[in-house]
Amino acid sequence: MKQGIKWYFILMGIVLLIGLAGFTWRIVFSPMHVANRAIDAGYDIVDRVVDGDNIIFNYENFFNMYQAAKQQVGNINSAQKSIDDFKETYGEDATKWPKDVRTEYNRLKSNIDDYKLMYGKAVADYNSKSKQLTRNLFKDSNLPYQLPDDPDDFFEGYRD
Repeated sequence: MKQGIKWYFILMGIVLLIGLAGFTWRIVFSPMHVANRAIDAGYDIVDRVVDGDNIIFNYENFFNMYQAAKQQVGNINSAQKSIDDFKETYGEDATKWPKDVRTEYNRLKSNIDDYKLMYGKAVADYNSKSKQLTRNLFKDSNLPYQLPDDPDDFFEGYRD
């Protein structure tokens, strides 16, 4: 019986030593495991960012956003020119204009407000993505870094 107890304590000691060795092993090498996981995650991110489809999408997307903003500036300018033509043709006092002319004038003024809202959204999208490192890497150098909030300033200093 004393022999059985002796073997029991020896076996328990071995189990405890193996457990302690495993615990020690994990503590010592856990930082390396974490570092390896971080490196792998970094490689995955780099692979996704420099993926050919991603590069082409971002490159083309900046041109599309720029053109969308430019189009809205054109719409604003065109509608403003029509309003100026109305005033030149019918005079400054809109109360003296025929009803259909006033209706068209008001539609144009409403359109300008809509175009300005769409311009603001296009500018916000462009400027936001332009600040994102993983997107602006692929923006053409001929495009401006940021677009102005005021559509009147859009063409100042920009190349087309």
